[in-house]
Amino acid sequence: MKRPKPCFLVLESYWSENLAERESVHPFVKGLCDLNLWEFHYRTLDSANDAKSWNRNFNGIRRSGTEKIVYLASHGSKAGKLATLEQNIPADELVQALKGASSIVGLHLGSCNLGQPKILTDLVERTSLRWVAAYDTEVPWMESTTIDLLFWSWMYAGAPRPVRTRRLDPQAAAHELYDRVNYSREMGFRVVVRDPAGRPVSSWDTWRETP
Repeated sequence: MKRPKPCFLVLESYWSENLAERESVHPFVKGLCDLNLWEFHYRTLDSANDAKSWNRNFNGIRRSGTEKIVYLASHGSKAGKLATLEQNIPADELVQALKGASSIVGLHLGSCNLGQPKILTDLVERTSLRWVAAYDTEVPWMESTTIDLLFWSWMYAGAPRPVRTRRLDPQAAAHELYDRVNYSREMGFRVVVRDPAGRPVSSWDTWRETP
């Protein structure tokens, strides 16, 4: 059976109040989607209500042969909150925003500090998500964005071995990053998936470094 393509909803908060700063994940994610003919949607994120509204809207889209993924790109704090210019959004609000969103399979948090085991476990246990990915440290913007792009590409376009042929599941894609891009481990990149019994399993627990 042909593997589904991803369909992305990118929710990005402004990174700074400085009008001269132009950081945005938009061109990077859109470029990857355009290259692979993947569906792409983009909105700004300023509040928990934004997260709830856009996730509800995205959940209602019907697309056969796709897997819907939400990418939340914003600052994150050690207190477990997304930091937007208008509101600090607790991780529990993300759970509420995604409850009942049964057609969304993955959540990727492009933020510092939100890859804490409890946060990711709660998101998997209390929603219908199949996987959640995040970083548990302070991460540099460009490097973490690059890791995000590689993760999705290796999942849905295939990992280079040496040609791009083998698509990976979320855990295998995380393990591939740990083996081939050491910095992904230093940044604390973690993926928690729902196993066949419905239990959350972390990529840190299933990976074994090659001697």
